[in-house]
Amino acid sequence: MGNLIIPGETELSGRIYKDWLVHHEIDGRVPQPVSDPPVGLRNVKNMCFLNAILQCLYHTPMLRRNLALACESALVKDRWLIQLQQLFAEMDASRVRKELITATEMAALIRAASTNGEFKEGEQADAHEAFMLLVSRLLEGCISSRGLSLTEKEQIEQSSLIGHIFGMSLSQSVKCKSCGDQSVRSRSEYCFCVTCPVERDRSSLDVKDLLTNYTQEEHINEWKCDKCSKAGCVRHAGIRDPPNVLLVHISRLQRGLGPTVTFEKELTVQCESQKGQKTRKKVKYNLFGVIVYRSMGSNGGHYFAFVKTGRGPKEQWYLADDDDTRSVCWPEVLREEPFMLLYEAVTVIPPLVTDPEQRVFEEEKIQKEVRKKAEAEAAAREKARLKVKKEEAFALYHQRHQADIERLRQSVMSWNPGQKADAKQLEDPSPPGTELSSTTAGSEGRCYRHEDNAWSPPREVVRRRSWQEDFSKWSLFHSCQCSVPSAEYSDGLEDDAMHCA
Repeated sequence: MGNLIIPGETELSGRIYKDWLVHHEIDGRVPQPVSDPPVGLRNVKNMCFLNAILQCLYHTPMLRRNLALACESALVKDRWLIQLQQLFAEMDASRVRKELITATEMAALIRAASTNGEFKEGEQADAHEAFMLLVSRLLEGCISSRGLSLTEKEQIEQSSLIGHIFGMSLSQSVKCKSCGDQSVRSRSEYCFCVTCPVERDRSSLDVKDLLTNYTQEEHINEWKCDKCSKAGCVRHAGIRDPPNVLLVHISRLQRGLGPTVTFEKELTVQCESQKGQKTRKKVKYNLFGVIVYRSMGSNGGHYFAFVKTGRGPKEQWYLADDDDTRSVCWPEVLREEPFMLLYEAVTVIPPLVTDPEQRVFEEEKIQKEVRKKAEAEAAAREKARLKVKKEEAFALYHQRHQADIERLRQSVMSWNPGQKADAKQLEDPSPPGTELSSTTAGSEGRCYRHEDNAWSPPREVVRRRSWQEDFSKWSLFHSCQCSVPSAEYSDGLEDDAMHCA
């Protein structure tokens, strides 16, 4: 994670949340489903709408896993998030105790957050409205919205813990039929709302058809182009960024009228193509929750839910009707008219990368390239400096070597002034007790020894020989900038090359 700050980011949103997912190795891992059967919730003062929502949220695998882990990591500070996790914990504990519980704290939060009195105590309410209110408050607990524009707030919400689960981007394009001018807009949504048409000639309509109707092109002749001032356009809508949990709300213009909506366990959603992409992305979903509204005429209606535990061969559906919970077969679920459907993606979709994040990534990339270039230039300068130092050291060594030879010449000649020294012998003055080169001793095997009283080398000869053998070490010491004296250098040059690193 970079050091640049993005407004609105918290531990549960933006780059920090993405790093947290990677740290816990859950960024691309499909969460395990709930394996235990549901527990009952008491219906106190017409709370069936809230009980149905909470049962579906409890059986949302990604929400259960990420929220519990965030609370364990002490990242959650918001009251709504904490209360929801506490309710999940109480439901787990009540299963062991085999006792019913009441979501009184969550109901109190819903009533207190009501702005138009739609969630008054003891009165019936709409489950879809309650879900949207609950999600909006959970989102607020994941971000810091102070000073953010509407677009920035929407993007940072989608990159949060809750937005990563339920958030999606819906796009809408309008193209002029005459000049071809096109405008594209997108907005964040947390529920895909479709309307069931009133078609008396059809007895049933699949939810896939409702989604297809939403994405079909619509020709509007009354529209007027701002560019060419001519009338007529083609409007197209679709999903740009799909969610990990797709919530579909099926509304009716009038309850009881129109075809029956059918649904299946699997759903494939075709998303809009992104910039630079030629093909449209397809996302596969599996159904895990169904909220049903059963009308009771003038007495209102009643909400209950069907939830799924396990996956594949271990899949089992349950009825969660307030305090009544029991296992059911799939055909029994299909017989009911769906009010809301909850699907989970087969593969995990990564969190949204916001525009500020993208700009930060680009700035950090530029800074990284600048640092890399500066390091390369510094390394090149250091290499050149060491090369110059080595050349200077070699020149100085050569100068001293020639001075040693000259001193040796003078010493030999002054030691035996009656005998002229051979010039070739002076070029390779070997110490006493060793064989001379072929130019001096050669095949004759002549050598000077102390016992022969022929010649005793001066100290300069031994010193020059030591310098000649250790030139590389001497050169390294000369070019080094540290304070280690040359006398402390070891015999291994590879150790000396690292002593001042």
